[in-house]
Amino acid sequence: MSLNTVSTREDYEDRPSCTQQESSLGISQALKAAPGSGADRKRKTSLRDDTFREAGESDNLLVWARFYISLYYNKILVGMLGCVTGWAWYNRIDRHVLLGALPTPTHIKDLHSQERVQAIVNLCAEFPGYKSLYDELGMKQTLLPTSDFTIPHLEHIEQGVDDILDIAQQNLGCIYLHCKAGRGRSAAIALCYLLRMYLLSPAEAQDILLRCRPQVDKDLFQTDEVRAYYKNLISQAESGKITRIPCSIE
Repeated sequence: MSLNTVSTREDYEDRPSCTQQESSLGISQALKAAPGSGADRKRKTSLRDDTFREAGESDNLLVWARFYISLYYNKILVGMLGCVTGWAWYNRIDRHVLLGALPTPTHIKDLHSQERVQAIVNLCAEFPGYKSLYDELGMKQTLLPTSDFTIPHLEHIEQGVDDILDIAQQNLGCIYLHCKAGRGRSAAIALCYLLRMYLLSPAEAQDILLRCRPQVDKDLFQTDEVRAYYKNLISQAESGKITRIPCSIE
């Protein structure tokens, strides 16, 4: 969907400033409980439901090893070296969007109660999310499975941005975007959201994203998928199909 009307600039002046929060790791139980994990995967390696990942439907130990190694590497950079690296588990981008790493159940409860997060966009092809917890909290998860170290397909970018716009239009609270580390896959969605909402160029959106979340990939704005999204966006804006507002994020 596209929003033909958006809030005025004044509505965004009282947006929360960029905030950050650290979290401990604790996803092993969720991975074990996820459909198709452990013994389940041995019995059935072609699961097709909306709670499981697209990639890794077969047992690939190399993929899982890389996933855990890089996840713990990210945890060290955030938890132990955050004061040096400036990295955090999540950061607020504007009044509607928080961008971060793969959350824990405790993390999700805090986001829900303290940050008014009502929806999750999960870019992890390797992690299904916490469907039962989201159901318990009345939260919606959109799963857009994207392989690690890649940029989401254009249609996934559009769907992720549309989910944010739905939240913004209906004033339902906030949305949390995450992949494994909140640096590439989910950050690409966040960057494209900034382009859609505000009168920014890709380079300007990249600069804002880096100020709010220093660890995001510095070259996202140059990727083919982001360029294609921006090209379509400009075409829609010039034809009057969508409206963008001046950016007040500092």
